[in-house]
Amino acid sequence: MKRRALLAAVGSSTVALSGCLVGLDPLNYGDSKKPDPCTVDRRAPVDPGGQMEPRELPERPEERTDETVESYLRAYESAYRQHLILSENTTAYGHSESLESIREVERGYRVEMRTNFYYEEDTDRGEVHTDSPYFRVHYLLADDRLLRAAGERHDAELTLEDAKTMECW
Repeated sequence: MKRRALLAAVGSSTVALSGCLVGLDPLNYGDSKKPDPCTVDRRAPVDPGGQMEPRELPERPEERTDETVESYLRAYESAYRQHLILSENTTAYGHSESLESIREVERGYRVEMRTNFYYEEDTDRGEVHTDSPYFRVHYLLADDRLLRAAGERHDAELTLEDAKTMECW
C-alpha cells in the first residue's frame, strides 16, 4: 500500500470516533459489573526489514500515578504511530505529543493528548520528508486493558465508546 493511501485510510477511519466522553462506560460493564472479555484490536508490529526497526511497545507501569501513566502513554503513542508508518524505505521517524489532561477515574486513568509525527523515506526521487497533521488521542488505562481513540483533527471530539483495545493484561 502506498504511504499516502495508508495515511488517508488511517485518517478517514478515525472520523467515526467523534462524540463526547461524558457518561460513557467504555468497558461495557452493563448489569454484570464485569467487563467484556479483553481482545486486542490492533495489528501487531511488523519488522519490514529496512533501515529502522520497530520500536518496542512499553510495559505498563507497575505503580500508576499521573507521572508514570503520562510517561507510559507518551512512549506507547510514539511506538504505536511508528508501527503504522514503518516500511522498508523509512529512514527517520520522530513524534511529539502534548498532554491535554490526565485524570484518575473509577476504572483507571483517562488521558487526552495531541500528537503529531514526521517520517522520512527513500523514494525513486530521493529522500522525502513528511509531516503529519495534529491528531487528538484519548486513552483509558484500566486494570485489565488499554483503550485508544484517535481523531484526525486537533479539534476532534472523541469518545472511548468506539475505542480500540490496544493491550490486554
